[in-house]
Amino acid sequence: MNLALPDIIVILIYFIIILYVGFFLSKKIAPHTTQKKKQNSGKPIIDFLLAGRKLSLPLFIATLVATWYGNILGMGEFIYRGGIVAWICFAFPYYIAALLFSYFVASKIRKSKVKTIPEQMKKTYGKKVAWLSSFIVLVITVPAAYILMLGIMINLFTGWTLWLCIIIGALLSLAYIYTGGFRADVLTNTVQFVLMYFGFAVLLYFTFSHHGSLSVMLEKLPQSFKSPFGNYSWQYILSWFLIALQTFIDPGFHQRCAAAKSPGIAKRGIALSVLFWAIFDSMTLITGLYAKAYYMTDNPIMAYPLLSDAVLPVIWKGLFVVALLATIMSTLDSYAFISAITIGKDILKPLLKIKTNYFNKDTNSKTIIEDKTKNLIKTGLIITSLMSIILAIVLPSAVDLIYKTSSVAIPGLLAPMLISYSKSFTLQSKKVILIIIASSGVSLLSTVLKIYFAEFKIISQIEPMIPGIILSFILTLIFIRRVKK
Repeated sequence: MNLALPDIIVILIYFIIILYVGFFLSKKIAPHTTQKKKQNSGKPIIDFLLAGRKLSLPLFIATLVATWYGNILGMGEFIYRGGIVAWICFAFPYYIAALLFSYFVASKIRKSKVKTIPEQMKKTYGKKVAWLSSFIVLVITVPAAYILMLGIMINLFTGWTLWLCIIIGALLSLAYIYTGGFRADVLTNTVQFVLMYFGFAVLLYFTFSHHGSLSVMLEKLPQSFKSPFGNYSWQYILSWFLIALQTFIDPGFHQRCAAAKSPGIAKRGIALSVLFWAIFDSMTLITGLYAKAYYMTDNPIMAYPLLSDAVLPVIWKGLFVVALLATIMSTLDSYAFISAITIGKDILKPLLKIKTNYFNKDTNSKTIIEDKTKNLIKTGLIITSLMSIILAIVLPSAVDLIYKTSSVAIPGLLAPMLISYSKSFTLQSKKVILIIIASSGVSLLSTVLKIYFAEFKIISQIEPMIPGIILSFILTLIFIRRVKK
């Protein structure tokens, strides 16, 4: 991208604001720790993990909406390659899944008062299932892909080597999470939420001014780009509706529902977030179609930067780069923190046999345990940051593997997670372990076959997640039992 000095200044101001909010403002807003609060078991760790379970409706919406859009460059690529079908695959199925999550699950998460998905699995199925699910959640949340995208964005406007940009991006995006926890994540997400909408609104306005109306633009597109299904098969479209089911086990959704001030806020917040997603998706779809209609590139992932480079004047171009950075960083922050919690609280803490005894009346013992847990989570953030940086620098192709492993992980966890919130049905612990291993194993096999035997049409057209989900629900129907009352 061709950025002038004023654009660079705008970008630097963005980083200064984010660092100020993450490091300083989050501490000012945090409740002052009095001796009385110290005596309240579990409060310090709940404040670090869930901002004291005090998320208001506006903050809930801002952090949830911003967290869900990390792969913004991928959205531009999909639109540039396929057209309107990108909305059918990347947006609409997730609206349905989110609304179902809102109606059936959101309030139950808040009422259960659990803090993480593995904790919910432990509560329902026991320690072994919790341990196994911890590694599945870790696979889903390791933020290597987002660290790589952030590094690429920094590389675009600095020209520095990619590995250096990756390290700088990781440090700028994750340092305040180490000190401020979830509250820092939420407050920076809120700033990023405003910037991502403002940036794309600016791009949309200048695109209209530069190229004219939608009708003129649509005439320049191939017919397939204006078709809801494009050139894709119904099986491919269906696979995206199944992929959207990952919403039900998305740790970001779970964490924010657990942090809401009330079950009602969790439920309404997700429903209202769908409206905001629809608005943002409309802007990304229209601008992506303009990029396709008027500009040629061999690298579709750069569709939005290409369009902005052509239509935006100085300063406004810097603001749009800020919007892209905000969109990526909001997801990076959130997933890195969840990954850190998974490593520190759900894996290292049981491994080191640090037990929280809430029935112990010794306040000092409780405080020591909570402090140890918090330190383990901070250690987990260092671990996941190093893992992600190494993957992004040494094996950039491994980032694609992370997306593929998500398709492997989700089938194993989906059905047991849904059943865990049911009051009428349950599963035995051993059966849950079988469901997780068998379902994820089938999806892993499908992934391997798709990589090495892509020449076979029947294999290449099957989304690896589909056979795993089918097997998971079959086994669940076989093993499920009514709860004895």
